Amino acid sequence: MGLGLSIVGVADSLYLYLHLLLEKIPTYCNVSAIIDCHKVELSVYSHFLGIPDSLLGLIYFSIMTVLWLIGIEEILRYLWIVGAIFSIYLIYTEILIGSLCIYCTLAHLCCLIQGIILFKNN
Repeated sequence: MGLGLSIVGVADSLYLYLHLLLEKIPTYCNVSAIIDCHKVELSVYSHFLGIPDSLLGLIYFSIMTVLWLIGIEEILRYLWIVGAIFSIYLIYTEILIGSLCIYCTLAHLCCLIQGIILFKNN
């Protein structure tokens, strides 16, 4: 299940990154003032140290996918801690912005559920 969540995270992050680069791919989630991916994407919090959050997610979930495939759970746990901290930070920034991005929330859930899987197996 952890591998599946990583693959979903890769697809989700890739979609968001391509949307950022091409600006022609619709997000389908600008539903209201509260659920507005565009508002989150255009915020000052959409980049971390100059790197788009979606690219960081793509890198994170790609590495997690490889680690799940080769079965290195110890490294998975350490990397998950980094991902969980960053996910919590991003959830906090969505609160500051006053809008949620459904695609971002999917990535956060994939990350956080992976932690349950990783630490339940230990």
